[in-house]
Amino acid sequence: MAIIGATVIWCHRHTSRTASDGCTTIQGRIEYTNPVITGMNPDPSICREGDDFYLVTSTFEYFPGLPIYHSKDLVHWKLIGHALSNAVSNPLMGCETSTGGQYAPTIRYHNGTFYVIGTNYGGQGSQGIFYVTAKNPAGPWSDPIWTGDWYVDPSLEFINDTLYYLSPDNAGSFLLGIMNPETGKFNEPLKKIATGLGGSSPEGPHLYKINDYYSIMSAEGGTGYQHREVIQRSKSPWGPYEASPRNPVLSNMSDPENPFHAIGHADLVQLEDGSWWAVCLGIRPKNGRYQHLGRETFLAPVTWDENGWPKSGTDGMVREKYFAPNLPQHIWEKDPVRDDFEHTTLNLYWNFIRNPHDEDWSLTEKPGYLRLKGSSVNFSEKKSPAFIGRRQSAFHIVASTKIDFTPTAENEEAGLIVRANDKNHYDLLVTQREGEKVVMFRKYLKGQIAAIHYEEIPEGDIILCISATDKEYQLGIQKEGEASKFIGTASTKDISNEVVGGFTGVFIGMYASGNGKASVNPADFDWFDFQEAGIVSKN
Repeated sequence: MAIIGATVIWCHRHTSRTASDGCTTIQGRIEYTNPVITGMNPDPSICREGDDFYLVTSTFEYFPGLPIYHSKDLVHWKLIGHALSNAVSNPLMGCETSTGGQYAPTIRYHNGTFYVIGTNYGGQGSQGIFYVTAKNPAGPWSDPIWTGDWYVDPSLEFINDTLYYLSPDNAGSFLLGIMNPETGKFNEPLKKIATGLGGSSPEGPHLYKINDYYSIMSAEGGTGYQHREVIQRSKSPWGPYEASPRNPVLSNMSDPENPFHAIGHADLVQLEDGSWWAVCLGIRPKNGRYQHLGRETFLAPVTWDENGWPKSGTDGMVREKYFAPNLPQHIWEKDPVRDDFEHTTLNLYWNFIRNPHDEDWSLTEKPGYLRLKGSSVNFSEKKSPAFIGRRQSAFHIVASTKIDFTPTAENEEAGLIVRANDKNHYDLLVTQREGEKVVMFRKYLKGQIAAIHYEEIPEGDIILCISATDKEYQLGIQKEGEASKFIGTASTKDISNEVVGGFTGVFIGMYASGNGKASVNPADFDWFDFQEAGIVSKN
């Protein structure tokens, strides 16, 4: 342990303590805290099958694609698999940093089968809109059926056993068709049925049959601080559609003091008791209007007026706390703080950048370790470097790893990365400098080295540690059994979405590269600790 300023950094901490589940009990009722799925989980879509709820979110350039979450109570969610887990279903090589890859999926259930539809956008081999199916939402999922279209944010809805396909036309309107679920071909061709309702970038539409009306709920206003959700309805799925006089259904754009912003891109689900709930994306800016965790998933109740128009949250605004749905509370066992890499497969929360190369990593070559073999690839290319990371899921976290790596030349490096995208990341790496093994702390911003610092270290395994607050990252090193050593700090603002662009949030993980030439020696990671609320501050 090392004390740096007013912050305690725990570089080697192995404990089973985890953060609270975010729920409290008030007069016998359970109150939950938003967001319900933290870290980068944008564009949520939800479906119900009996007493179970399943939710999918966007992944863009990260692999595997489109995580599937499971809940029994709408508040507590568990990652159970991914809809796109191989290069055939998820071709990502060459996609643009943070803006290519897998966009805005929709998940639906019908007659024993789950459907996920989305758009693979950009990159080599990408083919536009696709859908995959599964009998078990945890997988396996089918190979994709490609529709041949290039619209973004497609949606499916089964109404009276008819499969409706709805998507924006990328020109401000919405297209509807009737699709054959077996072939992906249209029994009824796409037809323009409605337009956006005045905001920019109409997107993320979903079709619902509620009582006597067909309703299109959609996002508009862009994905920033004017983001909002609107609804329109018709007695026929083909229109004409009437806009709700109560729009927007939900948005925080008129509430600047709210801790949540960019609320929108929602989906609805009805419970057995007849109540309705909305899941949506939102951000938690800090230090002004800067957010770095990415767009997260929020939950809010939905109410309906006497004319059948919905409003979500608190008069359309999403707040931090609500009473939970009238469902038995179901809290999943939390993942351990430490991953010891004792299994032959990675835990589901680990991610690669674009399509990984099997030869770059192994859990079996040195049992009990994650081995990364630094290839010639680094973050400067639209390829897949030897990187394995996970979402930063809270502002206050500690991430650390024990690494065994002996570089043979100055081009070889391995260690921890705080990654916003290819052009913006903070690196705490073991490398070689003037023939000596050293630790390098590097700030790589806007595509170039913004700062670099070296520290000499003795031979053998060391522990690399990154702790975070909502304002900064603090980086340190430690020899096991010895005091940790502070290396430097880096700002969260400099890798926020507002500064670096794109649609993703920060990932933290392990990395190795030969920077143009394959490394001679692999990097072996004995364990990786990740703990939320792991920082203790003095007042």
